[in-house]
Order: sequence, then structure tokens, then C-alpha cells
Amino acid sequence: QHGIEETAAECQKLGATVQTFVVDCSKREEIYSAADKVKKDIGDVTVLVNNVGVITAADFLSTQDHQIERMFEVNILGHMWTTRAFLPVMMNNNYGHIVTVASAAGHFVIPFMVAYCSSKFAAVGFHKALTEELSALGKDGIKTTCLCPVFINTGFVKNPTTRLGKILEIEEVVQALMEGIVTNQKMVFVPSNQSIALLLERVFPERALNLLKKMAEVKFDAVIGQRSTP
Repeated sequence: QHGIEETAAECQKLGATVQTFVVDCSKREEIYSAADKVKKDIGDVTVLVNNVGVITAADFLSTQDHQIERMFEVNILGHMWTTRAFLPVMMNNNYGHIVTVASAAGHFVIPFMVAYCSSKFAAVGFHKALTEELSALGKDGIKTTCLCPVFINTGFVKNPTTRLGKILEIEEVVQALMEGIVTNQKMVFVPSNQSIALLLERVFPERALNLLKKMAEVKFDAVIGQRSTP
């Protein structure tokens, strides 16, 4: 809640009118209830940014059952519930923008993040499928953008390092997303050279890709070797 209040204060300093709501995005009924309150107190929502996410960095067997469930409840199901809450008005008006904040881990797999990667692959798939469905329904006034950054300096992942590229700062990711929304980009990679890496993954043989992964040497703190208990 402190983070929300801090962000609201920054926006107010810039002259914006801000209202905040604290919601557990793993709980569908809380999301729907808050959405109803937003519609009643504020009005139609024209831009929805699904930015919530949780992570557990551990090998698959060390990741607890409830941690796996929560990652899916928040990282993908939460996106679906908020979209279902605010999409009807956008559909009626044929106007709006839905932003899915996913991750580079929605395109590239990382060891010790099996459940997290799976949830982010789902988020990327949700964005792509929703985009196609809106097009099939002729709702070309509703735009969609998916944001896929690498590690960001937020403390979300402990002590991330990589030989290739750098750890991102929040401001540059926000700037890239804002530009993506304004220019109606479907997929925003930060850094943008990820799109080249995605192409290489589809073209190059597995041995070359393994060499590239070794060169990148992505590291972060993770729990390894503690078996899961129900």
C-alpha cells in the first residue's frame, strides 16, 4: 500500500487527479468488486495496465505448491479477471487499450524459474490470443500492447547479473512502455535486441544457442535442493 501512495503522490505533483484502490489480485471477487467501485466512482476505464506479478526463484521441486498456485493466480489469472471486468465497456465503445506486462521469461526459459516462466508464457499467449480475437470481432478501436523486459532493478529478483546486456532501471522500462502505448506497438521488448535473440532461437541450431546462453551467464539468488512439502 505504501508503494501505491508514493506513486499517487508523484502523479499528483505532476498535476494529475489520482484515486487508489488496494486489491489482492489473486482473488477474483476482490478484483470484480474493486472494478465495480472504479466504474461507479470514476467512470469508464480506457487504458488497463496489468502490471501485477509475483515470483519465487527456486528449482521446480523446491518451489512450494502454494507458491506455484499464487504465481498463476496473480501472473495470468489476475490479468484475465481485470480484463473481463473492464473489457465490456471498451467493446461497447470500440475504444481502449489493454497492456499486458509479461517478461522476457515469457519468451526465453530460465532455470530455477520454471513456474514463473510458465505463467509468463501464458501471459504472452493471453495477449496474442486476445489481440487476434478483438481483430476477429472487428473491434479495431481496442489496442493491445505486451511489455517484455529482462531483469529490472526493483529487488523483485535478488542479485541478478548477466554478461550480456544490463540490469534495467525502472525509468527506461516505463519510457519504452509509454512509447509502445502511444505508437500502438503490439510487443515491446526491453532491451529491443531481444527480438533479434528470439529470431536467432528459431533459426540457429541448439548447440549455438547453448553457447549463447553460456556467454550470457544469467545469475540470481535462488533456493536449490529443498524438496517441496504440501
